[in-house]
Amino acid sequence: EAHRIDPAKKLVNIAEFFYAKGDLKNAKELLQTALQKHPAEELVNIAEFFYAKGDLKNAKELLQTALQMQTKELGKDNPAIADTLDAIGIVCFDERNFIEALETHNRALAIRVENMGSHLDTAQTYINIGKVLHEQRNDEEAEGMYRKALDIKLKVLTEDHSQLKDLYHMIALTLKRQGKLSEASKIHKLTLARLLQMHGEDHPQVVMTYNAIAGLLADQNRFDDAIQILDKSIEICNRLQRLGDFDMNTLAGTLYNKAMALRQQGNFEDSADLFTKVLTIQLDTVGEMDLNTADTYQDLSGVYAEQGRLEDGVNALNKALEIRRKMLGDDHPKTKRLVQWLSITPNIEANNKAQALNDQGVALAAEGDSEKAIQLFQEALHTFQEAFSDHPKIPAVYESISALKADQGLLEDAVAASAEALKYRRRTLGDDHADTKRRMEAHRSLLKRLLENRS
Repeated sequence: EAHRIDPAKKLVNIAEFFYAKGDLKNAKELLQTALQKHPAEELVNIAEFFYAKGDLKNAKELLQTALQMQTKELGKDNPAIADTLDAIGIVCFDERNFIEALETHNRALAIRVENMGSHLDTAQTYINIGKVLHEQRNDEEAEGMYRKALDIKLKVLTEDHSQLKDLYHMIALTLKRQGKLSEASKIHKLTLARLLQMHGEDHPQVVMTYNAIAGLLADQNRFDDAIQILDKSIEICNRLQRLGDFDMNTLAGTLYNKAMALRQQGNFEDSADLFTKVLTIQLDTVGEMDLNTADTYQDLSGVYAEQGRLEDGVNALNKALEIRRKMLGDDHPKTKRLVQWLSITPNIEANNKAQALNDQGVALAAEGDSEKAIQLFQEALHTFQEAFSDHPKIPAVYESISALKADQGLLEDAVAASAEALKYRRRTLGDDHADTKRRMEAHRSLLKRLLENRS
């Protein structure tokens, strides 16, 4: 019997065609018709449509409705429930609502472990949880989740499978953030050796692994070594391009990494040139209305500012803002952040001074010199507050001071700094924003420690 596509799914496919052509009226009418046929699986299909278009709000609402229907029809422990929970968790992750994302993925994991055991879907949920923990800077636990996923995948997949390479890369990222650079480097080099043995040097995954190794070198301020490896990646990309059937975005990513390394070296002229080349590729491949293109405009604006090309910097930042507004809307945190940055451009000199002080503080904190780090953070804070009524970096500086004070056992000072960070985030972002909720949770934890310490 020939495979039959569900009529509601057909409507979603046709709606996507109209949406791509800019015919929003017909797309909306078709989606509404599909909704009238609304079994849970069709709600999930339509949610996927909205998610692909960046409409997280509608995607989440449809998935939650589907979850209610599935729970009623199938029971709360059916594997289909886990699929929808994971989908909701992914939307929460993209909303930067990490607390809800973690809770939702953990519910999915409990169902999968109980009903499916060591299944690839269970491994994927472990990965989803690992990504949330990684974003929360809980890298030790994230590494543990990734390794549980790896244990499952190693039983099912061959050692050369692309999923394993991606997972090894995630584990290396968590090791990198824990400061275990030698362990991260070892994983990348083992991956590279396998890739070279299987494919030779001229392969896109070899390029990606070279880029990861270059990133580790840049983190150790070994920028010359990083750039040397990135130049090798660029040579491979150029050879692959001549062979045809090459994804130019791989080259764009490599050029982007080199541009960032040059920027960190203070070579702003060459960095700006490379960011411009990245933009040229992105505009040709994914077009202007793409969030990666917006990111490149934003990074280019930063280099322009460091060159003193303030007008060019503002123009590039406005391009990034235009894309984010169209793709994400005015209420998205990334859009709001750009609006804040544009509001401070007249005081760019003060901004750069404060940012430099903050960066020095971060470096000293990593070296264990808490006293000097706190002093630099306080100087950065004073500079920010003197020049700007509201600066998006202010709460992060307060949070850095709070963390160091807590490490020193000065819990009253830690709570005071945390309270200032929380006050700022509530005022600028609102109580429902993920960053505000994260700060509330951290502040409650500090208060609890302070009260326990007093008793």
